[in-house]
Amino acid sequence: MSSLRTSALRGALLGLALAAAAPALADDTPTTAGAVDRLKGLGNEALGSAKRGVGNLTGNEQLKAEGREQKLRGQAQQEQGKAKDTVENALDK
Repeated sequence: MSSLRTSALRGALLGLALAAAAPALADDTPTTAGAVDRLKGLGNEALGSAKRGVGNLTGNEQLKAEGREQKLRGQAQQEQGKAKDTVENALDK
């Protein structure tokens, strides 16, 4: 494997490891429903990007598709969290 592919694979695997650690970070964040959704969304988006990157490197079409799907799911979770925060803030006024 070329050094460029090896470096890219290491970077993608690091992204997977960081995304897997995201649930542990939830304990240190505010416990609002919106914040939890946004954090989970960030984790899913990072994990999806990493999967897609590994899929690109290995030529695995199924992994690329899973990565795209998970990244979109993460983006949707973040938007859901923002909406919950908006409602929460409106109710606090």
